This record gives sequence, C-alpha cells and structure tokens, in this order.
Amino acid sequence: MKSKSTINNNVCRNGLFVASVFLIFVSAINFTNQNTITHAQSANDKGYDLNEMGGGAYVVSSTGYNSMFLVTGDGVIVVDAPPNIGDKIIDAISEVTNETVKYLVYSHAHKDHIGGAHVLPPGIEIIAQKDTSNFLKMANDTDRPLPTQIFDNETTITLGNATLQLAYGGPYHQNGNIFIYAPQHKILMAVDQFSPGGTPWKHLAATPHVPSYIQSYDQVLNYDFDDYVSGHGIGTKDDVQLEKEYVNDLKNNAGFAISNVNFTEATKNANKSNNAEVTEAYFNSMTDVCVDRTDGKWKGKLQGVGVWTDEHCEKMIISIRND
Repeated sequence: MKSKSTINNNVCRNGLFVASVFLIFVSAINFTNQNTITHAQSANDKGYDLNEMGGGAYVVSSTGYNSMFLVTGDGVIVVDAPPNIGDKIIDAISEVTNETVKYLVYSHAHKDHIGGAHVLPPGIEIIAQKDTSNFLKMANDTDRPLPTQIFDNETTITLGNATLQLAYGGPYHQNGNIFIYAPQHKILMAVDQFSPGGTPWKHLAATPHVPSYIQSYDQVLNYDFDDYVSGHGIGTKDDVQLEKEYVNDLKNNAGFAISNVNFTEATKNANKSNNAEVTEAYFNSMTDVCVDRTDGKWKGKLQGVGVWTDEHCEKMIISIRND
C-alpha cells in the first residue's frame, strides 16, 4: 500500500464515524438555508484537515464530511462540495497547487454533500449521472448548480496525468449515486454507501432499494483499490468486506425472524380491531428476534451496533417480504 502523510495534524483513516452520524442531523438543519454556510468546530483553526493520499490525490475533511480533489498537472478535479466545507475546498487546493479547478463531480444530489458547489469558481464543468441531474432540476436550488455534463451508466474524465472513472450501479443510497474510481491512485469513493469502522447509517443508509444496497458491496469489492473514501470517513477494502459480512448476517437474521415468529403468538395482546396495532406487534416481534441475533454477534465489533440494529432489521424484514 502506498504511503500517505497527513497535513494539518490528524484525521483518522477509519474515523469520523461518531462525529459524522451526529453532524448529519446538524447539517440537515443548517443546510435548509445555504446563504450562510455554517461550520461546526474543526480539528484546527483553518476549519478543515487536508489528507494527502498520494499521487496528487487529497481528501478535505471538516466536521465529519469529505470532499476529494486530484491535482493533475493540467487542472484540478473536485468531487463533491459539502456546505460545511464550501470555500475551504479552494483554500485547501491553494495549499498544494496553483492549478485551477476544471471539473466538479457530483456523487449524488443530496444537499449535505454538494450544497457548497455554488461557492466554487464559475465556468467549471459539473458532471453528474442523469438521475442526479433530473433531481436537481426539480429542486431548483441555486446552491447546487445544474450539471453541464450528464451521463447514464459510465463516463471517464481524463485530465493531465489523472483518470477518474464514474459509474452508476444502482440506487444504493439515492437514484443517481455513483462510484468514483481513480485507478492510478487505487482510490474508490462512494458517498453515503458505507461507514468505515461502523454499520450502515440509519435504515441501511436510507437506501430506497435494499437489494441494490446489498449488491453494491460486491460492486465495490470488484474494484482494485487500497483506499476507500466515503462521505464521512476514510477506510480500506477490509472495512467494506467487514460491513458486507454484517449486512449478510443481518439479512439472514431477518429471514430467520420471518420464518420463525408466529403471527398469532406475536399479536395475542394487540387490539384485533386496530390493524395498525396488530401489524406493529407482529413486526416488532420479528425485529426483536433479528436484533437479538445480530447484536449478539456484532456488538463491540462495529460502531452503530446496538444503536441502529432495530432500524436495519425492520427495513431488511420489509425488503425480504416485498422486494
């Protein structure tokens, strides 16, 4: 594995999990009006940490969020512009190069990851998958400028000495979310897909389609990479593999619960004239079985176990029954 240095002190490679899960909620509140970009406390007085990944690749981290950029010798490629980082991206770039930004890539349409795009210099090319573009047209949000280049399944950016491959593999978190791969650097970026060192975020990363989310693990592991950059942390292929094992166990435990929880027994104390109460009692019983089996194996191995297991189990149960 290539060596790395960290500029501006320490950002944990497997870290930012605890901070990020809190700051997602903070961000959801602050991002409703982005005329003022709100910054939470950072690790240093500049408000961001700059992590050198090697070969001209850098990750800018602030308050649990990441942006990545590549210095290519012929300009800079930026991936995502979270509002809490905003113009700090330009400050970070200026630390290492005087090259100008040529491209901005949107990982997906969510405002907490691209809501600072409006502070980047005008005239740059903005690239996104077509579903992301369609979402942004409906959002009509000046903080998230519309893409200037749109693709369907895959495209490649070649600039200077760098190549960045963009691919859409299905809605693991939102329609239009993409895999961003830098082959020379052996870096894969997939935002809001996994949480290095932890379980998926709430409700299986808020995925709209659980089968696509499960499939995305193998899609990621098929890439040849050393470093995994998420929206909220930096990890390795081993982190992805471990979380895949957790999700597979979760699916098996959800299936076990569906097969073994008796409807009559689970709903015996529910008001039979209230369908909602009956349904809730049944699903609560299945969820409890799934949680007990999952937490019994995984507690202490991944952050988030025992916190979101009930949400993960319930969503997996619904998916197995419906998808």
